Amino acid sequence: MRKIDLAYIIDDDEIIIYLTDKLLKKVEFSEKVEKFTDASAALERLKFAIELGENIPEVILFDLNMPVMNGWDFIEEFRKLKTNIPAFVFTSSIDPADKQKSFQYPEIKDFITKPLTIQKLDKILRLITE
Repeated sequence: MRKIDLAYIIDDDEIIIYLTDKLLKKVEFSEKVEKFTDASAALERLKFAIELGENIPEVILFDLNMPVMNGWDFIEEFRKLKTNIPAFVFTSSIDPADKQKSFQYPEIKDFITKPLTIQKLDKILRLITE
């Protein structure tokens, strides 16, 4: 598996973040993972990195159902940054309406259901390297 430099995980569930981070490390998916339990904090960190010319993520995994700023609000703000960072919905939602809505955003490359697996990581890598 090709290793990327930086990935962001945005999820209010700390157990999901922990398990996802463990899997990413196990398969050596990325050099570094930045984890956020609040989507607005992730946006602020990303804006800061862009302003300072720091390393920005090569992939963002974000949940839909979060307090403070949900995934839909996140993607609306994220798209204003006009980056080429591929984002992936990473959710427990099985609602077809959520999946359909996600494909209305060109920034969202796929709709990934939890839990994350090696096969899903392979798919993510294929999609971001096309």
